Amino acid sequence: MEINKKNFFNTKFIIFFFLVLALFFYVIINKFQKEKDLALSQEPISINLLTSVHPDLPWSFRPVEPIILVKPGEVKTVEYVVENLENKETTGIATFAYFPNKFENYISKINCFCYDARTLKAKQKDKYILVLLIDPEVTKDTKTKNVKEVTIQFTFFDYKKYKKQES
Repeated sequence: MEINKKNFFNTKFIIFFFLVLALFFYVIINKFQKEKDLALSQEPISINLLTSVHPDLPWSFRPVEPIILVKPGEVKTVEYVVENLENKETTGIATFAYFPNKFENYISKINCFCYDARTLKAKQKDKYILVLLIDPEVTKDTKTKNVKEVTIQFTFFDYKKYKKQES
């Protein structure tokens, strides 16, 4: 009888030991995962700023800095330089695209010159401002959490021709 009691207590002890061990590993792994997620959320994302101008619009258009680093949750101001190369007043309108496309849900344009008609006098040079925010949730989405490089491309079109195509 005593042998059975001893085996019973040994079995309970082994089960208890493994439960404590499993709990210990769960806590440790969870702690390291949270530290990894925190580090990931503070790691900046490189944003390539591409610009182009449709051949019908005689403008020069470029970012002041072609590559910027933005931490998730940070508000960033981006400057673009535009110039009308023509000897007459012209009007343009900009469209944009993100690459990878799955990233667009996490970029908020707080202030943007896109989709607004912009007029420049002959040979006029100006600065256009883009203010953007990258949502910190980007680091939690399995589709985007490992993305460390994003491209934002703006293209300016001749406003009159753009409106004709839209109609």
